[in-house]
Amino acid sequence: MKRFLVYLFPTMMDIMLSTVMFVVAVRFSESGASALTVASTGAVWAVVYSVCSQIAGRVVTPRNAAGLLCASSVLAGVVALGLILFPALNLQFLWVGMMGLVTSFFFIPFMIFMKDMESGRGLGTARATALYTFSWSMGMATGPFIVGFIWGKLAPESGWVYCYLLNIVLSLIIAFGIWPIKRMVANAKVKEVSLPRNECDYSAMPDLAWMGWLAAIGCFIAMAVMRTLFPYHASLLDIPKVHQGNILALACFSQAFTALFLIKSRYWMYRTIPVAIFGLCGVAGMLLFSFGSVTYMFYIGALIFGIYTGAFSCYLVFHSLVHPEKSAKYLSINETIVGLTGMFSPVIAGVIANSVNVGMSYLACAVLVMSIVIVKIVIMCRMRLVN
Repeated sequence: MKRFLVYLFPTMMDIMLSTVMFVVAVRFSESGASALTVASTGAVWAVVYSVCSQIAGRVVTPRNAAGLLCASSVLAGVVALGLILFPALNLQFLWVGMMGLVTSFFFIPFMIFMKDMESGRGLGTARATALYTFSWSMGMATGPFIVGFIWGKLAPESGWVYCYLLNIVLSLIIAFGIWPIKRMVANAKVKEVSLPRNECDYSAMPDLAWMGWLAAIGCFIAMAVMRTLFPYHASLLDIPKVHQGNILALACFSQAFTALFLIKSRYWMYRTIPVAIFGLCGVAGMLLFSFGSVTYMFYIGALIFGIYTGAFSCYLVFHSLVHPEKSAKYLSINETIVGLTGMFSPVIAGVIANSVNVGMSYLACAVLVMSIVIVKIVIMCRMRLVN
């Protein structure tokens, strides 16, 4: 049970991140900003996140991970306060960039902390990967849901302020909660050290971290495009804020429970058929967003798309964590890819949306995901990995 408490921290951090990104995107959209401007907010976060992830990967260790988690959570609260006190639209880029710094120095330390916590336990790496993906996905789902409810229903005029006040509360919970939970987990590990384990041995399996990076390119490009452009797209279709929040939330809830479903799956990450099925879910989801014209089509697309992102997020983190010596390096590359895809893809998608239409941006993502899935299947078949 103590270990499950630890996974609440990435949930809370991603509630804060998704709240900021959603509120900023909606405020720009309602101001009459172009699709490119709205998408650029995600790109600013991604630039800072990718650069700082490389720095974090070089400085984080199991010993300093908890301290970095505490410091980054406090800074997240400062960002929320800044968004309330200095709400001018042009300053939103500054605060979004600050969230890039916060999240890079939160998630990489957390994954190192998580790996150390789960070492020696049955299903160790696979279990940690599934729980972590479930945790941050729940956070990304809950943020838009809360914003849609508070801003769309309870306080239509100033609801975004209350959302940021909630962020401050969450930042304090993490800052004051990490140390006692760290001590509880450490004490539990001492008591459990003599218990028999049935941890999976992946030493004979190939190092597929680079395959995870290939998967991440398509997955996180599509995810960045969907999350940054959908508020703009929804405003064109007159979809209410509450449905906007619910649709973004559904994609992440689907992602979260897909990861949880995979918690006891030990070897699907090395099998071609599951990889192909999950990839096709991504293609189908993007096609529904591309051709969707009524609200329910976006709900269905979000559900299917979340299955794809949940599985491929697990795939990415697993193949980096499973390496005994290069985890920190591989994880920093993971997060840099997340940042780089988030940097360029919303801007390019915004240009496509302005030049052609929003649907074409989603369609381009569907083609990219399909191409990467085909390449992965061909490579895995040539490596003669099990089906």
